[in-house]
Amino acid sequence: MSSTEFKKTALIIDDSEINRDIISTYLEDEDYEIFSASNGLEGIEEYKANKPFITFLDIVMPKMTGLVVLEKIKAIDPKAIVVMVSSYVSRQNIQEAKDLNANWFLIKPFSRQKFSETLRKFEPK
Repeated sequence: MSSTEFKKTALIIDDSEINRDIISTYLEDEDYEIFSASNGLEGIEEYKANKPFITFLDIVMPKMTGLVVLEKIKAIDPKAIVVMVSSYVSRQNIQEAKDLNANWFLIKPFSRQKFSETLRKFEPK
C-alpha cells in the first residue's frame, strides 16, 4: 500500500466500553476514522463493511474469543493488520495468535506513547 492509498481507519473490537473509549481517544488524537464493535460477531461485520487499515482486537471476550475473530479476519484478508490487545496474555495465547498471523501485541494497560509507537510500526513511511 503506498502512502497515497493510506487511509487512517481503525477498528476496535473489545467487549469493554472503557477500553474502546481509551483506544478511540488515542486514535482520534492521531486523526483516525474509528469503527468499533463490542463483540466478535459485530467486529467481523464491521471489518467486512469498512476494511480498516488497522484493527485492535481484545483476546478475551464472551461468545467468540479474539483468537477466533483473528482467524476469521485473516481468512477475509490475509494482509489485515491486527494488533491483539489484552491484560491477560499467556504463552499459549501468544503462540496461538502468532500461528494465526497476528501482527503485534499490546498488553493492557499501555501508555499513549506505547500505543503511538505501535501505530507507527504499521503506517507507511
